[in-house]
Amino acid sequence: MPNEKKSILQPKNDVVFKALFSRGKPRITQAMLEAILKMKIDKLELDKSADLLNDNKDDKNGRLDLRAVINGNTECDIEVQLVSNDNITERFLYYWAKMYAANLKIGDKYSDLRKTISIIILDDVFKLTKNLEKPQTTWKIRENEELHLILTDYFEIIIIELPKVVKAYHKTPNDEVLQWMLFLDNPEKEEVSRIMEENKDIKEAKEELERISQDDILRRKALNRTLEIADRLQIKEELEKAKKEAENEKKKV
Repeated sequence: MPNEKKSILQPKNDVVFKALFSRGKPRITQAMLEAILKMKIDKLELDKSADLLNDNKDDKNGRLDLRAVINGNTECDIEVQLVSNDNITERFLYYWAKMYAANLKIGDKYSDLRKTISIIILDDVFKLTKNLEKPQTTWKIRENEELHLILTDYFEIIIIELPKVVKAYHKTPNDEVLQWMLFLDNPEKEEVSRIMEENKDIKEAKEELERISQDDILRRKALNRTLEIADRLQIKEELEKAKKEAENEKKKV
């Protein structure tokens, strides 16, 4: 039927995520950021050259999903990382560094640089914190031997691991970060319906998601992204299998 309502898209698909939080209502983006950063945001500028750091315009992995300026003095990007890899830590640091350096133009002073925060929502377990139960970790530069002082608050990378969210939510259901991440992981879970009764921002985000899910162009883009990820995982699996078989053959010789 032509007017039949289409199924809801998954907001952790990075294509859908960007459409929801950059094209959608700014209030829901601000609410999610306030929860993650644990700060009040008085001014939020969205979509500040999300492709600025990308040298190859055909490369999705060179683009930020969402870039913003917070309170006029803090650069922030949010990225949903659906596929993990062996060099993921180096990638996080590289894109933070490019965004930080992009603030300085020819003729500017170092004092013109601004605090830069990268938020990575990872649909996987981060290898460095795999034995840690809490889903969110914040990374800074600090002295290692005696003082343990933070070198600068200009550097900050926040990593949130979606696979840990459900267990953590059952322990602390009032945690707004966990509520948002549960929504991103699966907006149709029963828990999300209960959350929406109290959290009006997530209710608004669900309504906006339902609206953009009827967009046929967005649906095609989301499907293409899903197939691209599936192909990449398949190739990775086949390479790992071939590597193991080659190692086993060597052992036989």
